Amino acid sequence: MKRNLLIAWIALLMPALLACSVIDTVVNQAASKAVGGSDNLTVISQLWSDVPRMDGLTPSQMDLPLPVKLLMRAVLGNLGRLNKPGENQTTGNIDWIVFTTAKTSDDVKNFYTNARMTAQGWQASQNSTCVSGSAQGVAQVGVFCAFRKRAGSQESDLLIVAASDDQTKQTDVFFLRLDYAATPTPN
Repeated sequence: MKRNLLIAWIALLMPALLACSVIDTVVNQAASKAVGGSDNLTVISQLWSDVPRMDGLTPSQMDLPLPVKLLMRAVLGNLGRLNKPGENQTTGNIDWIVFTTAKTSDDVKNFYTNARMTAQGWQASQNSTCVSGSAQGVAQVGVFCAFRKRAGSQESDLLIVAASDDQTKQTDVFFLRLDYAATPTPN
């Protein structure tokens, strides 16, 4: 009797789970269209060659939460529209990857220093480009780092966000990169 009840329960539960998946896909697509922006939001399988990999990073299967994806798509995807008419108004490509590590947010901050990133071709800065999330009122984010690079007619912005989970004692490290055509500078 218990076996038949279990099979009936699974038979009723499966369509509900499949419907949730379909609903989630439809909601994701509708929400993405509503905010506009670029469709060039891509998960990559490894770090870019000009971004050093900190020891202890393991690839994560974590997906960006829908609100974060929508925010990225709306804000980053529409940046080109801020340029003046006649200037390049394309968005570029937004690539991202997530890693997990047993190291802390401070370890991430101490690894991705200006000196290390400048050696990889990123622009130098007199001040640290990493800030503490708690110092900015966002305690969930342990550290936030931003770097910029220009190579010929190509510009890149790199964001590194580290968020620690007190329960698992793990830190998720998000790498987001926006590549776009550089706006020419007048002579």
